[in-house]
Amino acid sequence: MAPYHHMMAHFPIALMSLAFLLILLRTFTSSEVVSKLEANVLVYGLVVGVAGGVAALATGLLIWPAEATVTATMGRNKILIASWTVAVWTIVLALRWRIGEKIWEGAGRYLMLGLAAFGTILAATTGTLGGHLLGSPSRLSGVLNQFGWNVYQTYFTPNWVVAVMIVVGIAGIALGFKAGGRRLT
Repeated sequence: MAPYHHMMAHFPIALMSLAFLLILLRTFTSSEVVSKLEANVLVYGLVVGVAGGVAALATGLLIWPAEATVTATMGRNKILIASWTVAVWTIVLALRWRIGEKIWEGAGRYLMLGLAAFGTILAATTGTLGGHLLGSPSRLSGVLNQFGWNVYQTYFTPNWVVAVMIVVGIAGIALGFKAGGRRLT
């Protein structure tokens, strides 16, 4: 199963990297060429990229027995970060699909850039963890270590970060309903 996982993982990474590049360009320029390129490529690339990410995550879970994966620190980290990667890129896809071209007006473009940058960092971290699991560590793990995370230890989110994430999530949902003219019932 491992060879299939490797093939499945690299394709979504390439599409997510392309998506990040398109979002970066679209954030800082409104040229007709970039606008058309983004409009014709981004959503389709993200649909295939997210689907491929889900497939890569699924095949990755089949490489080792579940008991081994969830009891190993590196395995838990890989599952966690890979899941976050798919979730963030799914949010980027949903925003672009649902809001359309209007996402590039005002602060929406910076929201897209921030989410895409976060998703790209998560994808790189996921690949780094996979490299470690196969005995081929990358230099990114040294960078992560400088930021206080040794990839050989279980990653924990501090409680204050979880609290901030919940508050931001609730505020985002409330703003979304307010902007859409809908009320919670």
